[in-house]
Amino acid sequence: MSRFSLVAMTAMLTVFATVASAQHSGMPGMPGMSGHNAAPTMTPPDTRELVQFPPEMQVNFLHNMRDHVETLNAMLQAVSAGDYAAASRIAAENLGLDSPSAAGCKPDDPSATGAAAMSKAPVPGSMDEMMKLYMPEAMRNIGLSMHTSASAFAVVAAKAVATHDTASVIGALSQITPNCVACHSAYRLR
Repeated sequence: MSRFSLVAMTAMLTVFATVASAQHSGMPGMPGMSGHNAAPTMTPPDTRELVQFPPEMQVNFLHNMRDHVETLNAMLQAVSAGDYAAASRIAAENLGLDSPSAAGCKPDDPSATGAAAMSKAPVPGSMDEMMKLYMPEAMRNIGLSMHTSASAFAVVAAKAVATHDTASVIGALSQITPNCVACHSAYRLR
């Protein structure tokens, strides 16, 4: 893949990430948004499922979504620079299954017992516990799929440090964002 193609793809995905983030922040003037600066449009009714989180959880959740967009942007920048080691590290630490943001999407492990079950159980009153209580199961599954795809990307990007297999890196990256699109298309907080 040519450097130009990587830069063009990075720019396109950055625009996608910015629009997706704006949809959750309610930024005026963004496509499909109803702010005082937005041009009046005939927008169809929003049929996405309304997820009703407690106020403090909603603030935390929206912050988490913005962090996901920032992480995707950092991954794209690293890939476009050919720094697959950085892209792998960023994905694993901030978006992968072992990242703190994945905890609320993981199902309880029915095989865990005793101390192992207690160490994996969400802390009462924590954001992870609240996500398990308030987030629809299908939404959690989409989130889990996104985090799983980010972990797979981290593995592919780490291998590309030696192989320079850009196509595999881009392919793995392209498996993450459809989960974002699916979730943002099916659910809303406001």
